[in-house]
Amino acid sequence: MWTAIGDTLPLAIGITLSPVSLIIGLVLLLNPRGPLRAAVFGLGWFLSILVVATIAYNIVWVGEAVDPDYAHDGVEVLQLILAGLCLGMAGVTWRRLPRDGAPAPKSRLLGRLDRVGVLGAAGLGLAQGFLRVKNIFLAVAAGARFGDADLSRTETVIGLIIFALLAASGVLAPLIVSLTGNPTTPAKLARARTWLESNMSSITIVVLLVIGVYLLGQGLDILD
Repeated sequence: MWTAIGDTLPLAIGITLSPVSLIIGLVLLLNPRGPLRAAVFGLGWFLSILVVATIAYNIVWVGEAVDPDYAHDGVEVLQLILAGLCLGMAGVTWRRLPRDGAPAPKSRLLGRLDRVGVLGAAGLGLAQGFLRVKNIFLAVAAGARFGDADLSRTETVIGLIIFALLAASGVLAPLIVSLTGNPTTPAKLARARTWLESNMSSITIVVLLVIGVYLLGQGLDILD
């Protein structure tokens, strides 16, 4: 189980290092009723990633029951495809970077977060796994890896839950820190938000490149 968790750890980090999602979590946390809204956002994020990864796991698990060799090769091919998509998305993001020092365009969503209620925060959390393309790719890759790991059902459930918690830790960690009551925490979180907004595209490119290369390396096992 721990080997599978270790193999999927880069994928979980790739999901949680989503600048827009991190900023949404910080904005929700720093506004009125912040802890509640951030907690609901984090719960939605966790559940959506868990569901997507579980669906991918069950597809591979069924394939393993029919033809283990075919299912294993299928996981390797899937990882190669997802590697290509991640690297392609990194290239597209790079091409969209502002040139000649022009400021990055502001997200319209971030300007509307002050009016988001608890249900809206839950919907934004669910969107992290069900609508964000990068996160779908990485959750599918993780679920497929668990399906190919020959684990018991109990080990798989525990592993998938740990993976989803790590994937949602980008909002859960600031929430836990904010509950310590340290008076300097809001100012530090606000500075973190400003830094993320300034470096959003660069972080996205780096994450996509690293995860793309990682998946490529995993998928090349098919050549052995």
